[in-house]
Amino acid sequence: MNAAGDRAWMQRAIALGAQATRAVRPNPLVGCVLVVGDDVVGEGFHAIVGGPHAEAVALAQAGDRARGATAYVTLEPCNHWGRTPPCAQALIAAGVARVVIGVRDPHAMASGGAETLRAAGIGVTTDVLADAAGDLAAVFLTGIGHHRPFLQYKLAATADGRVAADDGTTRWISSPDARRLVHAMRAEADAVLIGSGTALADNPRLDCRDLPTPPRHLPLRVVLDRRLQLPTDSHLAQTTAQATLVVTDDPRREASTHADQLRALGVDILCVPTAPTWLRDVLRALYQRGVHHVLCEAGPTLGTALWAAQLVDRLDLLVAPKLLGSGTPWLQPLGIATLGDARALRWTAVQQVGQDVWLTARPQ
Repeated sequence: MNAAGDRAWMQRAIALGAQATRAVRPNPLVGCVLVVGDDVVGEGFHAIVGGPHAEAVALAQAGDRARGATAYVTLEPCNHWGRTPPCAQALIAAGVARVVIGVRDPHAMASGGAETLRAAGIGVTTDVLADAAGDLAAVFLTGIGHHRPFLQYKLAATADGRVAADDGTTRWISSPDARRLVHAMRAEADAVLIGSGTALADNPRLDCRDLPTPPRHLPLRVVLDRRLQLPTDSHLAQTTAQATLVVTDDPRREASTHADQLRALGVDILCVPTAPTWLRDVLRALYQRGVHHVLCEAGPTLGTALWAAQLVDRLDLLVAPKLLGSGTPWLQPLGIATLGDARALRWTAVQQVGQDVWLTARPQ
């Protein structure tokens, strides 16, 4: 198979893996395609934690036809016994002739599959569409590499980059179709993150009410609120069907009467001591609580702080066909004085949603 053919089949494996949902966490999204000549003999994706991996699904579908096949796998086949057997050994036992890998697995226990396959005489090619394969497994790779959740930053802005008019109005910049998309994003996240400014100004619900079918999972709502100002009559404090966590940096506020009042309403309070790395420390504290994917819907103050700390892993920018000419820009100054120092992004998707354009990018 030539390089162009390898890329085409890997793209199919990536598309398969993208069919999975947050049900795989903490495992990665993975797709696999088994090919003999120009024919697919088996394919699949990892659908749920504890269930068969993508390679196992594809091998089961292929049966004896897997012998002599080329396997296209978005993530290096695992090399250890966990909830399921090692996929590298399954590929060897099936008689696969060649394995093409999108991105290597950095997990200390699971890695090494490529070397195991080579030692068994199987041809291995790595780093095929590595950026796209890495995007697919980004939640998993971020956790393994940085010990914090993957942070997806979503915002809606006018075509001239404004998130609020001069009078402070923000509703509605985006179209109804775009707002439904945001609710679908929330359903795929483990937590939705905002700052105290957004909580006080907008009194948001951060729920998934615009989806036609209520999701089985509602994300944890997280408010970074150093002064512990969240009102007890706010939607975030009153809607107990969906959990809310308020993060402060002051043990005195954690032990205050207001904190007790919030707790009485079901709100959880977490104190992360103030530090130059406070935002990173907060994200790592969330990771320790089982949060692997954070959707940030913060305003410019917190958003800029996250960009400055290089904690944003994906940008979802919903651009509305509107012009204000003034108002609040979505990003505050980052201290960058020359174009050569600009933060570089890599566009990964562009599409139209209702009247708006949805742009997705990853930091370089």
